[in-house]
Amino acid sequence: MDTMHPDTHAQQHWYLATLGHKALVRELASLGLPASAATHDPLSLAGRCLIADPIGYPEAHRAAELVLAPLHTAQTFTATVTDEDNALEHTGVVPVLEERQAGAVTGWYAELLLFEHSTRLNKAAYRLSRMPGDPTWIIDSDFLPSGHPGMLRPFGSRRPGSGKRTLLPPFVAELDRLIAQGPGSAA
Repeated sequence: MDTMHPDTHAQQHWYLATLGHKALVRELASLGLPASAATHDPLSLAGRCLIADPIGYPEAHRAAELVLAPLHTAQTFTATVTDEDNALEHTGVVPVLEERQAGAVTGWYAELLLFEHSTRLNKAAYRLSRMPGDPTWIIDSDFLPSGHPGMLRPFGSRRPGSGKRTLLPPFVAELDRLIAQGPGSAA
C-alpha cells in the first residue's frame, strides 16, 4: 500500500477549516469581511487565507499565520487501525495537548487532526477531553468533511449515559504516550 503522509499545506488547510475556524473568523472580523462570507464555507475560506499573498493581502495572510501558530509546535504520530478486512494507517497531528480546568475539576484537553494515509485526505478533526474518572478520551467536538461542526460541547462537559463518543484505542494510546513524554516532546 502506498502510504502518504499529509503535507504541511493539507494540515494547515484542514486546521483552518475546522479547529482554527472560529479563531480565523475572529482575526478576519477587523478587516470588514461580511460574516456570511467567513462562515458559509470553512474549506473555501481556509483555502483563500492560505494562498493570501503577504504583500497583496497582508491582513489575511497575517490572520492565517496567527491562527496557525499551534501547528508550528504540533506533535505527530502514526497509528494503525485494523478492522475485519484491512489495516489503515493514520497520521495524527496534535496541535494542543494540555491540562485545563472545567469548574473545580482539572482534566486533559487535546485537539487532534487525523489523516488517512491511503487516501491522503483528512479523516477527522476533534476537540477531546479526559477528565478524572474518564476511562478514555471523550470527543467534545467533531467536524464534518465540509469543515462545519458536527457536534460541539464545552470542554469537560458531563455527558450522561452511553451517548459519549470516544476515540479508537490506537489513538487513545498515542495521546497517552504523548502525555507521558511530557510537554514539548516531538513524536
